[in-house]
This record gives sequence, structure tokens and C-alpha cells, in this order.
Amino acid sequence: MAQFGYNRDRKKGKLQIVFGLLCNPQGCPIAVEVFEGNTGDPTTLPKQVEKVRSRFGIERLVWVADRGMITQARIKEDLQLLELDWITALRSNQIRVLVETDAIQLSLFDQQDLAEITSPDYQGERLIACPNPLLAQSRAQKREELLQATERLLDNIIAATMRAKRPLRGSDKIGLRVGKVLNQFGVGKHFCFQITDESFDYTRNQESIFQE
Repeated sequence: MAQFGYNRDRKKGKLQIVFGLLCNPQGCPIAVEVFEGNTGDPTTLPKQVEKVRSRFGIERLVWVADRGMITQARIKEDLQLLELDWITALRSNQIRVLVETDAIQLSLFDQQDLAEITSPDYQGERLIACPNPLLAQSRAQKREELLQATERLLDNIIAATMRAKRPLRGSDKIGLRVGKVLNQFGVGKHFCFQITDESFDYTRNQESIFQE
């Protein structure tokens, strides 16, 4: 059953197997199942649902899991068909769509920390939005560190175009150097560039940073 799959220790070239473990509220293991190593977590959910209902005779269930386990496919193909309830989180891209369609507005949190919202994309589901200021601060700090790290590398390119001996020339060569820098930290979308055959300059895209 050992297969190459998603390795949580980020070790490449390692065979693995997947364990599905059920515990009671006290943390005592009550059931275990082994899957092939290339089995995705969401695909193990239906068997666990069947096991809890048939072996342990629990009819009313509320499944609580992260967005990697309870996917939209599992909701439609498993939980809804069995009339089971669930609590999970939306992915970042799904939340972004809600923001862009004005389903979520920052003004909702002026007076309270929780807001119940509706969206035609989630019929029959209850959406609860809650801001996390600590996470926002942490991500802003991390983003600023990445921006500064990118700027240091971009400044090296500017210096290379201005050095007295063998300056960096050619918009294609300069662009190639810039591309490598942008791919390194993943914040290239937050910069605007001006590249010529003899020079390079950049500025921060403050609107892009604000939107993120």
C-alpha cells in the first residue's frame, strides 16, 4: 500500500501510507483504517461517515474539519446527500470572491466581531465572517519583510546598470534578472517597473498592497 504521495514532512522520494484515525471525545482511539499512500485526505471522509453511522450507530452528525478535508466536492457528493451537517472554512480565493461581490464588507465589523452573511453561491449554508486582527498584523508584517527583501535585490539590479565597469545593459537581460527576483519572494505583483536598454527603476504598487 506504500505509494508516493503528499509528504507533510516535505521529504521527496519517500514511500508512505495514510492512516485514518477516529477518537472519542477523550482522545481515545476507537477505529483506525489504512489507505494507500497517494490517497488524498478528502477522499477518506465518506468511509469515516459510513463507519460512524453503521458501526457506532450515530445518526445525527456534525462534521468539523479544515478546508483541506471538507471540500466543496465532499459537501455536494457526500454530506448533503446523507443530510449531514458540517462546519468548515472557506478558501482564500472563495473569500476574495465574496469581498469582490460586496457580500463581505469591512464596515460589518465596526460594531461587532461576528457577522452572518448570505450569498447566492452558498444556498442553504450559513456563512459567518470574523476578522482576525492578530493574523492580519502577522501577515502585514510578513508581507513587509518580503517587500523589503525584494527591494534589496532590485536595488542590486539598479546598481548593476549604473556601475562604471561592464554595466548591465539590454532590456531583455535586465528583465531576466528582474523576473528571477520576482519569482523568489512572490510579491512581484506589488511593484511597478520601468525597464530600458540602459536602466531599471521600480516603485511599490500601493493600491495592490492595500487591496491584499
